[in-house]
Amino acid sequence: MTDTIQTPAATATDEPSEAVQAEEFLYLDPAEIIIGTNVRTDLRADHKEFRKSIKERGVLEAVTVYRNEDGQYVLLRGQRRTVTAAEVGTPTGLIPAHVVPQPADADRIGDQMVENIHRAGMREAEIVAGVEQLALLGVSAAQIAKRTSIDRPTVNAALVVTKADQSRNRLDSGDLTLEEAAIFAEFEHDPEAVERLENAKRWRRSLAHEAQRLRDEAAEREADAAEVERLRAEGLPVLSAEEVAEADEVLRIERLVTEDGESLPEEEWPNVPGARVQVVKEWVYPEDEYDEEHEDDSDEEHEDDEPAEPYQQYVPVWVVTDLAASGLRRRGGGSSSTASADEGGESEEEAEARREERRRVIANNKAWASAETVRREWLATFVARKTAPNGAEALICETVVTGHHSLSKAMDHRHPMLFTLLGIDVPTGYYGAGHEECHKIATKASTPKAATMTTLAAIIAAWEATTGKHSWRNPTAWDARVLGALVEWGYQPSEVERILLGEEPQPSTEDDSDDDADEASDSAA
Repeated sequence: MTDTIQTPAATATDEPSEAVQAEEFLYLDPAEIIIGTNVRTDLRADHKEFRKSIKERGVLEAVTVYRNEDGQYVLLRGQRRTVTAAEVGTPTGLIPAHVVPQPADADRIGDQMVENIHRAGMREAEIVAGVEQLALLGVSAAQIAKRTSIDRPTVNAALVVTKADQSRNRLDSGDLTLEEAAIFAEFEHDPEAVERLENAKRWRRSLAHEAQRLRDEAAEREADAAEVERLRAEGLPVLSAEEVAEADEVLRIERLVTEDGESLPEEEWPNVPGARVQVVKEWVYPEDEYDEEHEDDSDEEHEDDEPAEPYQQYVPVWVVTDLAASGLRRRGGGSSSTASADEGGESEEEAEARREERRRVIANNKAWASAETVRREWLATFVARKTAPNGAEALICETVVTGHHSLSKAMDHRHPMLFTLLGIDVPTGYYGAGHEECHKIATKASTPKAATMTTLAAIIAAWEATTGKHSWRNPTAWDARVLGALVEWGYQPSEVERILLGEEPQPSTEDDSDDDADEASDSAA
């Protein structure tokens, strides 16, 4: 049954144009409307109040339909209203419908997603389905975000999940959120990585931090393998990481002696039977190095300098993996405990304590580098807020009134970290570069709320610029103050960052195999 209220097409032409169709408004029997393809699968049509309203008052907002080639009306928007009206009925038996031209598939999907996302809580699984349909039609991620008003990170996450069956099934079942599913999908090919993510989720730790650790570790393994291949190309007999792990022992030749107790000259190391090269990574701490350039400088000239960041460098080390076949022996005779005690009077317990501390430093340095990536991604979103969170004014007041050095330094250097977090190129080339850009940022904040948020962003960025691997080793009260505020505002810190808050780090979810590899030089001989 169809009841036409306004039909300009009846007096125009036999074949209605798009303009005429767009103005057509009808009352239709909901049971006769064809339910077209829709990105929404969960109609929530069992809501009692909703069903009661449709039955007693009818459908108050018109649904949207189009005519197909057979003259039938196909539903575009209003699936929940139409299905419910067909089930429970309306006072007139009809529902209002707006007739539009048949849209292209990409337009249909995009319109349906916009309607549902911004109304009755479209499920994340439905968002993934809609994004997938648009992608299959050749719509780019940028265009999907524009058509649907979904933020780009959510679109990217949905696209990742569409390619991972296990993670998508868990999303559909409600076991994972879209953000979590995207992380699991990234590592679905790696059972060990998935297990670490599961442990992090089970213990309510940040999946974002764990995922970044996994990425960084994969990048590190790739770099290690590249260094091995580079040295092999130079003709050196280099052990791979797998060969090192499988070896019963890996002993540095420099720490071994001949049967006569003499050290072997370095030029003879390659001639030792079974001699190989192991690529070892050693941490360099610039603040511990002697700097002749600053020997005579006053403290005042460098009081604002931040500690230089420690870094790792590759060192090729000659080793043997079969001590008996090499014809060498440990210093002092047999056991490693005797050798350790003879070297400088260090007991085995002391040596193990030193090695354990070094393992902790290595692990925390790596953890900090990964956490920094996650934190700065979060801060980039945070500083783009329109309004400041609760408690921001107190932090701003404390920073400005006390004249905290981090803000003073940022102001002197024209806020480089703020530019980075805002996605603005950091001006360089002359003293005072960036003044004009800072002025633009400040004048853009033309309302009290915007001005407060911009000031807070500058303060947070100033603190972030002073952080580094030294932060977990020497945390300050200001670190605790700022990071604590960020946690209150939604940031989930990693275990190493919690040290700044005065908390003891919990055992990591990953094993220590990589750190043990870095310790090979300490455990040898």
